[in-house]
Amino acid sequence: MSTDKPNVLLIADKEDAELLDANKESVQWNLHWYVQEYKRLAGKVAELQYLISKHRVDYVMYSRNDGVAGRISIGPITSALKIGYSSFSGIDPHWREAEMTQCFEDFVKCGRRLDFNLPVENAKNTTHSHGTFSVAFDTEQLGGVRYGLPRILTMLGKHGVKATFFVTNLMKVVYSDLLNQISRRGHEVGIHGMWHEYLTKYSVEQQTRLIHGMISDFNGNVSGANFMYRMDRGTLKALVTNRIRYLVHPMMNYHRFISYPKISTRPALLEVSGRQIWMLPISAETYGLPWLCIKNMLDSAISLGARTGFPHVSVLCHPFRDGSLSHIEATENMLRYLLSVGLAPVTLAELVKDHLHTADTAISRCPNDFHARKTRIAPPTTTQDFLGIVPENAVKFWRLIRRGRTPF
Repeated sequence: MSTDKPNVLLIADKEDAELLDANKESVQWNLHWYVQEYKRLAGKVAELQYLISKHRVDYVMYSRNDGVAGRISIGPITSALKIGYSSFSGIDPHWREAEMTQCFEDFVKCGRRLDFNLPVENAKNTTHSHGTFSVAFDTEQLGGVRYGLPRILTMLGKHGVKATFFVTNLMKVVYSDLLNQISRRGHEVGIHGMWHEYLTKYSVEQQTRLIHGMISDFNGNVSGANFMYRMDRGTLKALVTNRIRYLVHPMMNYHRFISYPKISTRPALLEVSGRQIWMLPISAETYGLPWLCIKNMLDSAISLGARTGFPHVSVLCHPFRDGSLSHIEATENMLRYLLSVGLAPVTLAELVKDHLHTADTAISRCPNDFHARKTRIAPPTTTQDFLGIVPENAVKFWRLIRRGRTPF
C-alpha cells in the first residue's frame, strides 16, 4: 500500500454528523467531510464528483448503509461515482447510532484488535451424497466486521460449515487481527479490493500491481477473488499474472420474468494469456431478498445442478446484512436448509482443488466481453416457475413504488 496517506471523503447524513467529531484527525487517513441529508444524495452526484476530483479522493466512507435509518440506497450513487467505498454504519436498527460511533472511532484510529471471545470450533466437513455448497461473505463494511462477523462465525461453527470470506484490505487496516479471526476457524480468505475500488479505471499493468499488493498484504495465501461488477477483461490478465486460481461471477441476476436462470451451474475454465483460471458462478444472493426468493433460487440451482451432473450451489452473503440481528436467524435457516437437502459445505478454494478437474472440462478462450452470457426463456421446471411470476420482480416493483417511482 502507498506510503502517502490516502484521501477519504466521509459522506455523513446530517443527523449522523451531529454524533460524530468532525475535528478528529487520523494518522492513517486524510479526512474530508461532506454532510447532507441522505434522502437528497441522489441529486448531489455532481457535487460529490467535484469534491472527489478536488481532494484526489481514494475512496468514500458512508455513515449509514441501506439497511438502516430509512434504508436509503447508496448503490446508485456509488455506481455513478465509480470509486472505492465502504461504510462505518451500524447494522442493527435499534443500536445503530452507538454502533456507528464505535465504528467511526475504529476507522479513525485503525489497528484495532477484535479479540472475539468465541470458542475456536474448526469448521468440519461432513460427507453428504447429494452434492456440495459454498457460502461466501463479501466483507467490506466496518459494522459487518465488528458486529456481524462474531455472530456469523458462531453460527458457522455451530453447524460445522466452512465458508469463504472475500475481504477488502481496508478491513485489515482497521482491524489488525481480522484475517486470523477468520482463518484460525478453518475458513478461507479471498481478495475483494484494497477499498472496494473499481478496477475498470486502471490499466492492466496498474491492476496487476494493485492485485499483487492485495495478495502481499494478506501474506500471499490467497486462491480466489471477487470483483463482480468492478472489473473488466484486463482484470482477468492481472489475476492470472498473480496466480489467482479462481474468480466468481453472478449467475443469479439472469432470471426471466416467469423463470429462474437456466444457465449451467458448472464452473468455466478460462485460458487467459496462456494461463488458466476458474470462473465460478454464484447461484443465489441473500442481499435485500426475503427467504422465499432465496429458497427459490437455491431450489432452481439445485435442480439444474442435478440434471447437468454438477451438484453444487454457491451463495453470496454480506456480514453487515446477514450478520445483523434482523437477519441472522434467516441466515442460519438457509444453512440448515442447504444441509437438510444433503449438500456438504466446502470453501470455494476446496471446490477448485478437490472437485474440479481440468481434464474433464473444456477450456474456454476469454471472450471480448466475459460478462456476456446467453440466456433463454425456458419452460417452467421448478415449483417457483409455476407461480407465474418470479418473486424477485415483485420485490423490485415494490421498492420502486416505495421510492415514489413508477416501475414502468
